[in-house]
Amino acid sequence: MKQYSTRTAVLHWLIFLLVVAAFFLGHELDESKNAAQKLSMFPLHFLIGDLALLLVIVRIYFRKKDGEPAPANASALLNKLATATHGLLNLTLIAVVISGIVTVVSSGVIAALQAGDANLIPDFDKVGAKEFHELFIGVMLLLLALHVVAALYHQFIVKDNLMRRIMIKRFMD
Repeated sequence: MKQYSTRTAVLHWLIFLLVVAAFFLGHELDESKNAAQKLSMFPLHFLIGDLALLLVIVRIYFRKKDGEPAPANASALLNKLATATHGLLNLTLIAVVISGIVTVVSSGVIAALQAGDANLIPDFDKVGAKEFHELFIGVMLLLLALHVVAALYHQFIVKDNLMRRIMIKRFMD
């Protein structure tokens, strides 16, 4: 196998887009001073996060079921680092969503949403689970940066076309 399956590749890029959207919405939620605007953004942020979690689990399943390409022609240590990075990316994304769910459940924001009352939005700085949510986001972003840098290194420095393996458009070598 020279490439990931089409469904694994599609899920990879969908998850990436969902993570970007969730990060953007989360940042807007943190920065917004408009309580009514926040109230309208919470459900979308929750939905995107939950969908990302679901798709990560589905992607892990299909990656095991469909198989994956052989490791890159790198050293054994770099191949192990790549495998660890992929696994940790999945784990941290799962941890981000679960810590987000715990933050929602323990904060009282659900009551604000049910009442449609922006004045009931809690002060998230006083919600302990939010610290874990932010910690996992930071770890995930660090791993994502490492993943992107490694992919670009392979593509433009090593020039081994490693990125073709995860592209949705199918290539034959």
